[in-house]
Amino acid sequence: MAKALSLTERLTSREEVHPSELDHALETRARMHRAGAPYSPVYPTTGRLFPGTYYLNGIDLKWTRTYSRVPLDAKMEPHETSLAPPIVLRLAKRDEVSCPVTGKLEVLSSAQEGHSDLHTEAKKRVACVITGISAGLPRTDGKVFESDNLDRLVRGDQCIAPISGSIKMAMLDKNIVQVKKLPGGKIQRVPFKTEKDIASIAAVMGTVNLTAAYGVPPGLAETMDIAAQVAVAAGMEALKSAGLVSGKSNSPEEWKLPERYRDTTGVVYASSFPAMDAAVGEVMKYLQSKTVAAADSARLIAALRSRLIRASHDREISDDDEAAFARLLSRAKETEEGPLGEEITQLSKPYQFDRKFLFRVLVLGNAQLAQLAGCRGPNTQTNAACAGTTQAIAMAQDMLISGRAERLVVIAGDNASGDTLMPWLGSGFRALGAATACEAVEDAACPFDRRRSGMILGSGAIGMVLETETSCQERLKITSSNPFSMKARLLATQYSNSAYHGAALDRKHIASEMKRFLADIELIHGIGKAEIATHGVYFSHETSTHASDASSCAGNEIAALREAFGDELLSKLLILNTKGFTGHPMGVSFEDVCAVEVLLRQTVPPVPNYKEKDAYLGELKISKGGPYACRYALRFAAGFGSQVAFALYATAQYE
Repeated sequence: MAKALSLTERLTSREEVHPSELDHALETRARMHRAGAPYSPVYPTTGRLFPGTYYLNGIDLKWTRTYSRVPLDAKMEPHETSLAPPIVLRLAKRDEVSCPVTGKLEVLSSAQEGHSDLHTEAKKRVACVITGISAGLPRTDGKVFESDNLDRLVRGDQCIAPISGSIKMAMLDKNIVQVKKLPGGKIQRVPFKTEKDIASIAAVMGTVNLTAAYGVPPGLAETMDIAAQVAVAAGMEALKSAGLVSGKSNSPEEWKLPERYRDTTGVVYASSFPAMDAAVGEVMKYLQSKTVAAADSARLIAALRSRLIRASHDREISDDDEAAFARLLSRAKETEEGPLGEEITQLSKPYQFDRKFLFRVLVLGNAQLAQLAGCRGPNTQTNAACAGTTQAIAMAQDMLISGRAERLVVIAGDNASGDTLMPWLGSGFRALGAATACEAVEDAACPFDRRRSGMILGSGAIGMVLETETSCQERLKITSSNPFSMKARLLATQYSNSAYHGAALDRKHIASEMKRFLADIELIHGIGKAEIATHGVYFSHETSTHASDASSCAGNEIAALREAFGDELLSKLLILNTKGFTGHPMGVSFEDVCAVEVLLRQTVPPVPNYKEKDAYLGELKISKGGPYACRYALRFAAGFGSQVAFALYATAQYE
């Protein structure tokens, strides 16, 4: 049988290949099994297959698969050729060498060139760098975008404040009922009846005027809701930070990309509640026109009097109540005839449909930034809930690695704590038991502290320009009136889904994903977890949810860190948090922008209000703020729907 199969000859013809080539072969095989129509594989190379092997030719539009077979008398190609398909070999000749996207995608080097050491290749040429950043912070006393925003972010200035009484009343009107699970499987329904039961604090955004700041035509600005407006502004500021636009005035031309960069610049937009501000606001405006605004004050008072009479046992009201109604009616007439009369008249007008409604709910923030700045490259929007920004950054890195663009503008914007959405989202998070009811900021905003009792809603926007290192270096050679610098490097990203629960975190899966991410970093870049722990900082997802051993954000996150790093290394890793002073801005990750700024300044923000150690979390190196030497910034983000994302940043000087 051995002779018939030529077994000895086959065994001696075996060759040694780099493990990465086999990884690529397995990934390609998996892609073939998941392939849709039409599809034409670029791998395997037929000359490297054994005689008699069947392989897929392609899948046509009718989903018909066609196969071919290597002739039985075919001769295999010499071992000197690479197993990698032609597309990978072409990418290998480019100046950039990709970092792993999900841990396995790599640009392979040709065996003839003698570059079989992926560690050396990746460390010599890092694909992705950050050249521009911006942050639109929540603040009620000024504009969303102020010149000192990044300073405030690194200092850890408090952005959280009490919310207005009208917003509190709007939440109480929602008749919130929290469902609690008791020991034994019983369920308790807890209605919220007083202001002490609902959210009392939030991080609320100030104002933004696209026309005054960036020369955006008023008609175009009106097609965006607040979240899209601040995201577009963040993109503009990031482009200015990257030296791609001058931004010296509000002339639209000052915010346009030079023609030579337009085709190679794309946009990725992240938001947890895209267009919700516009949709909910318009629906509420319509309902108001059909209810309260449709009736004059006299009719409302008469209706209230009739309701009170129906509610009384003897169908009568007292003389005091009658006198009170008379005074109320008199006051209403005075108001209608006074300064507020015109406003009341406006409110009582019939509802008129906003002809720009469709544009405002189509999630066009990414396209609107492209239109304003001239970005003609890839353009998309993603929603990974609270992991949105980090996932968008990873998607942008994918696009850079695949050669779809030379630079990507990542933007994110959400307005969860605004007047329109706060009554709904604040009520929703309170109903889940996820948001705090504490009235004092110092008692509520305390990440990793034993006193933490729930998240605090926030709003804001960020912008980040990611660029291939080659593109950055070419731009640096050009004399420009818009100076810029390489701010940091993006070494690796990873995003996945735990397929677990709509709101809860899967502790085991997060730990396994973190270990996979760290293992891939060590494989590709030669950076071990000991080096990250000793010379890095960790930007946590921690939202200050209640201090429960089983389900708090901090509990799950720290458990994953201990599993991945071990107790000894974790004690060396400095832990940072921004949500303690920005609130939770939903899909906006101030952490990623802060990571770049920390690496640039070698200064870290403090974790606010950390006073009481949580014994369940164990010993942690919590940041107290101030100067701190670091080479790396590790970021973890999680979002509703079991979204998980990681990123590793390094200083611009990293080699």
